[in-house]
Amino acid sequence: MLESFFNPKSIAVVGASDDPTKLGSLIFLNLLNAKFKGNLYPINARIGGKILYGHQSYKSIKELKEPLDLAIFVIAAKFCSATVDDCISNGTKNISIIAAGFSEIGKIDLEKEIAEKCAKNNINLLGPNCLGHLSTYTDLNASFTDGFPQKGNVAFISQSGAYCCSMLDWAEKKNIGFSHFISIGNKALLGEDKLLSYLKEDHNTKIFAFYLESLKNGKDFLKTISEISSKKPCLILEPGKSNKAIMASLSHTGSLAPNYKILEIAYKHAGAIQARNTRELFGLIEMLEYSHHYKFEGSLAIITNGGGAGVISSDLCEENKILLEKPSDKIIELLKKELPPMCALSNPIDVLGDAKPDRYEKALRIICESGEYKNVFIICTPQLGTDAKGNGEVISKLYKEYPNINMYTSFIGGNKVQPGIDILKENKIINFDYPADCLNLLGLLYNRCIPDNNNMDIEIENKSMDENIKNKIKKAKEEGLPSLPQDIVHELMKFYHISHPESGNFLDKNQALEFCKKIFPSPVVLKLSSPDAIHKTEMKGIFLGISDEQQFNSAFDSLISIINNNKLQNASILIQEMVDRNANEAIIGMNTDPTFGKIIIFGTGGIYTEVYDDISLRILPNHGFKEMINETKLGKILNGVRGQKPKNIQNIVDILEAIQKITFDFPEICSIDINPLMITEEKAYVVDFKILLK
Repeated sequence: MLESFFNPKSIAVVGASDDPTKLGSLIFLNLLNAKFKGNLYPINARIGGKILYGHQSYKSIKELKEPLDLAIFVIAAKFCSATVDDCISNGTKNISIIAAGFSEIGKIDLEKEIAEKCAKNNINLLGPNCLGHLSTYTDLNASFTDGFPQKGNVAFISQSGAYCCSMLDWAEKKNIGFSHFISIGNKALLGEDKLLSYLKEDHNTKIFAFYLESLKNGKDFLKTISEISSKKPCLILEPGKSNKAIMASLSHTGSLAPNYKILEIAYKHAGAIQARNTRELFGLIEMLEYSHHYKFEGSLAIITNGGGAGVISSDLCEENKILLEKPSDKIIELLKKELPPMCALSNPIDVLGDAKPDRYEKALRIICESGEYKNVFIICTPQLGTDAKGNGEVISKLYKEYPNINMYTSFIGGNKVQPGIDILKENKIINFDYPADCLNLLGLLYNRCIPDNNNMDIEIENKSMDENIKNKIKKAKEEGLPSLPQDIVHELMKFYHISHPESGNFLDKNQALEFCKKIFPSPVVLKLSSPDAIHKTEMKGIFLGISDEQQFNSAFDSLISIINNNKLQNASILIQEMVDRNANEAIIGMNTDPTFGKIIIFGTGGIYTEVYDDISLRILPNHGFKEMINETKLGKILNGVRGQKPKNIQNIVDILEAIQKITFDFPEICSIDINPLMITEEKAYVVDFKILLK
């Protein structure tokens, strides 16, 4: 439990000194200045026994007569392990290690040793290498932040201490308060997962914001987000998306699903709102803090006194996938009665450049009363006769009258609109200098996913496995093969009812020719089959459209030469009946992510898969495969476009389900590539199926 972490009754600061400029003293003074009401103990081996800042100091925690709720370490890393031992003897419940000098500089063993001691003795550990934490409603500032924020509804959890300082400085300027503010540092024990799990029930917290460079117990964290995100928005800024941050992978699936893409999809389907940069994270916090509600659905209404601003805003809404629906005929009739006949009423509603505050009020009141809009965006441009201050007063009045409507404004300009902006600020209505700033943020809120909690606890039915196949896969793994030989792959496809063209593996040319003659004059494909030949196209190891003996001889001999020249192990030539060239090509892949485990992808396949970059992704287990297909451009094509008949999507779903079963039936498998999957109106055929073991 973390009750004593957020609301401690006794705190010791190990490293508090008689020098008020030292970090330990700054933290001790922060506790005093926040008016902490519990017992405070300065701990310092050098000056223990003296009165320090009005409190009796001690040489060691061992001298204290009461168990501590919280011990804050502001001492060198090398002394921390021994001090943890003192805390264990004392019965301390929580430790916050502010000190640096642990895993961030390579001292992983020291950090691990301390974490293991704390875990074994049921001590919550924050940090090390952190800023500390504060909770405004319990008057706790156990950090070295500069100042103490006002009470508010935002809980901010950050891996970066410097980012915390910037956030606090910005929030003070914007008059935004916090319920909790936590710097988690190296998160040796306490991470975002446990903190969110505890704080999700906190009635003082309505918004969660995170700056995270990595995840701790990612699945648990996402499960908690999915439980609360529809009521308490969860904002996440997660850096590390540059090419240098992405590790190259052996398979197509790895390159198409690097960790940051998996994180993005995982966050999205849990209902989190992802900020792409600092500007967006700060902006989202401000927008939500000044919103009456968090229902960003249906149509947005726009009221403007400038046609150009309305046109630009319409474009921005389309760009951000925000619905702009025309008011109902009933509402349009009401608007016609109150507004001049030249006004455009379709949405945006243009009240014209000569609009006085009363015209803004009439239009805004009708929209608020209509019940057709939950969110309204009001634009004011400083034209001749514009009363910016009066417009601000009218909007502020209606904002109070309609607590079920969110109102956002953009008073565009400078000195002439400033009086109106001042009025809005006084009444806690957020104003944006530019419409794009508002609509880009609204786009993030409107497009957040409603989490499907049915996908969080899926159980995959265990299929009665063929022991022969199981033993073959185990043997291949033990032999160190990078991928499964194709004969075992074909056994798997047959066992799991995965459709594939008539095929066979050969090294004997005469046997191969006899196989082909049963199919000729219909074309066949000849391709390399070897655990060492992962990407056949690059090795020139595929021959398409072979339909007679002469073409066969040339292709077969070329492939044998490639096998011999490259000394490919366990190699053969795979011959397949060629699927209709008009079929659509898809890719299905499974990969193993260090944070989320098994993930699966679907998208446009073929040799240009990486170029198209048209994929959707899910964390397994999952049953939303039809939606996954429809998210891609290929999915739209498969559903039928430009007069074409729809393709067999259910067959693709069946194959995705089969891959999921294989994944959980054989944990030795780390990656699967099906590319291409050929899709016709009747069926989907697996043409190339690679299973990687390492």
